Amino acid sequence: GGGQVPRPGEVSLANHGVLFLDELPEFSRAACEALRQPLEEGEVTVSRAMTSVRFPARFALIAAANPCPCGHLGGTRFACRCSLYDLHRYASRLSGALLDRIDLYVQAERLTADELTGPADAEPTAPLRARVLAARAVQRSRQGAENGRLTSAELLTHCQVTPAARRTLMLAVDRLGLSARGYHRALRVARTVADLATSDRIEDDHVKEALTLRHLPIIGDREAQLV
Repeated sequence: GGGQVPRPGEVSLANHGVLFLDELPEFSRAACEALRQPLEEGEVTVSRAMTSVRFPARFALIAAANPCPCGHLGGTRFACRCSLYDLHRYASRLSGALLDRIDLYVQAERLTADELTGPADAEPTAPLRARVLAARAVQRSRQGAENGRLTSAELLTHCQVTPAARRTLMLAVDRLGLSARGYHRALRVARTVADLATSDRIEDDHVKEALTLRHLPIIGDREAQLV
């Protein structure tokens, strides 16, 4: 936590790899905003005097965060000790522009003692890896690149949705306030969900799953839990 503004050379070291940031809201606002260019363009630019240099920085960003500074908001065993001011300050570290550039949001519930000590019930890695590799092969065969590399124009060609799926997307734009960037990212995720299900078209269920994976609780949701 408490990260400083990352230097371009440091971010570039994650090129073609994973950049993991733990306790993301504890980084400074400037540090978080510095990630916008590499997430959007796959590179960072350094300008000095009369010249500028571009560094490659195409990476998978994985970030983790507690629901609030004390970590107990929404929990059932321990009460949250944070004030509304604390919650607003914590949430304000992450701008809408940055969150728009993140494809998936996954909420992990606190494990019980039995879950921590019991046998794992997750899908084994080997068959999961095989399904992912098969989906990536389909994407490269269909469009010459993975879904995450598609431009907005290419999405119109390769992401064919059913009428029901299109209606769901339009509702999401109106009711969830999806930006153009958020809409396109949701469409890319839906295309990937469809590929994992070996479906040629993007069905309504695929869009709904993609939208579920893009929902991040906003500060209003957090305030409601304190009333």
